[in-house]
Amino acid sequence: MPIKPGDEVIFTVPIRKVKKRVPRWKRAPRAARFVREWIARHAKAEEVIIDPAVNEKLWERGTEKPPNKLRVKVKVEEQDGKRVAYVNLAD
Repeated sequence: MPIKPGDEVIFTVPIRKVKKRVPRWKRAPRAARFVREWIARHAKAEEVIIDPAVNEKLWERGTEKPPNKLRVKVKVEEQDGKRVAYVNLAD
């Protein structure tokens, strides 16, 4: 069931899935890409806009140690016929 435009949903993104499959020095960049891909897939969005606070949280402990999972709040809106997902940290 896709998220309706205007709705906000809290997701827990399982970063551990990709964290162990890449070299240590690539973990945070890959985690950031994975968050974008995962949200796009689960929110059925063509475009994903990630808040800088989410990026800061991913890079907080450096490139080798991103968090294993991340709770985010996703708001989906319709813009010019495209679904856009805005990703913020959950409270």
